Amino acid sequence: MKQILNNILNANSWLFLELVIITVVAWAVFDPAVVNLYYRSLPLGYDSSQLLYAETEVNGSWNKVVDGVPQDPYEMTEKRRDQILHQLTSVEGVESAYLYEQEFGAVGYSRPAFNECVVGGDTLYLAVINFCSGAHFFETYGLKPLPGSPSAAELSRLSYQDQQVVLTRSGAIALFGTADVVGRRLTICYDPAYEATVAGVVEDFRMSVSNTIRSMIIKPQKTQYTNCRYVIRLEKGLNAQHFVEEHGQELIRSGQTGFSRISRLTTFDEYLQRLELDDGRTQEVNRSLALALFFLVNLMLAVIGTVWLHAKRRTEECGVRRAFGATRGRLLFDFLWRNALLATAAVAVGLVIYLNYAHSGIQVYNGEEYCETLYTIYGTILPMDKAWPEHFWPHFLTVSAIVYLIILCTVLIGTAIPALKIIGTRITTALRDE
Repeated sequence: MKQILNNILNANSWLFLELVIITVVAWAVFDPAVVNLYYRSLPLGYDSSQLLYAETEVNGSWNKVVDGVPQDPYEMTEKRRDQILHQLTSVEGVESAYLYEQEFGAVGYSRPAFNECVVGGDTLYLAVINFCSGAHFFETYGLKPLPGSPSAAELSRLSYQDQQVVLTRSGAIALFGTADVVGRRLTICYDPAYEATVAGVVEDFRMSVSNTIRSMIIKPQKTQYTNCRYVIRLEKGLNAQHFVEEHGQELIRSGQTGFSRISRLTTFDEYLQRLELDDGRTQEVNRSLALALFFLVNLMLAVIGTVWLHAKRRTEECGVRRAFGATRGRLLFDFLWRNALLATAAVAVGLVIYLNYAHSGIQVYNGEEYCETLYTIYGTILPMDKAWPEHFWPHFLTVSAIVYLIILCTVLIGTAIPALKIIGTRITTALRDE
């Protein structure tokens, strides 16, 4: 095998060097595309296709007079909240609705905040989501409580005064080492620090497309302002886009009160896409995929051209071998396996070169390793929230395997096209070819 490889390298040294360079460049080009496609493929952990998203604005002046009593239109009361939720859920096709005051820390927000949590002297940072108590948070998003936890409706009614919290499965395991933690206590180092009881645990979910954080603490809070955002869950089977087009105006009218009105209504998936666009993630993803596709097309053309020149030199050899009884299938196999072996050797050398470069970018912060030369889109706090792109060797080996398969397939296709033409040439014509 070593002698065969040496013979192949000697005869195709320029193609070998070209493939080595292509491997190094391909790694840098395909790395962002592979990682972005991976993050896009991850499930959110809840059914966003059945959700709508609405933004509101305050309707009226600073002070309103109702029944002779001055009212602050910006202040949310329990009566106003219940009125809004009742009006929204009275629309045919609406299963549930949730309202919250601000995007910061909400499901769908792309830049989460963190709470410092202490259990048994160990301190960990969990992403925090604040939900408005009594506003159907868990039912509307469709978050799933684990066995032994209260129902979604019961969790939504948790009061901010009771100092109870909900954890995701990963958050519970990070803090306590197990997901069976209902009733256990932890200290939340907020200003001031306080002890909280775990009221329930829900299955993991992600706040947005742009991160893999699943270790979260979910805390109730009081709704204070009428300038809210609404998340609306439709009944199963309804198409969110069609619902907006056909019943959007009815929903907007139902969301209007004497104090606020819906100013914008979209599907929740469109809202997530807008967040990605605003954060620059959409442009980054599209750019990485477009660059990878452009490189792949040019890689195919370059390999076909180079292989054609090398294969052309073997036209006479193919004619001689066919004259002595070699079949077209045998000749094609000979072309393919030789170039496959050449591509494998070239990719191996190219990967070693890129490995030296990639490994030089490893940095250690607070005991955790980060690689500045490998592409990632979001840094996580806890190791258990990290996916393979945040770990050096899984990242390098996964992308390397994909790069190898792409180059191998490209070389085989680029070899088969000219090879089929050459071995299909008539024997007399092939023997006259110089």
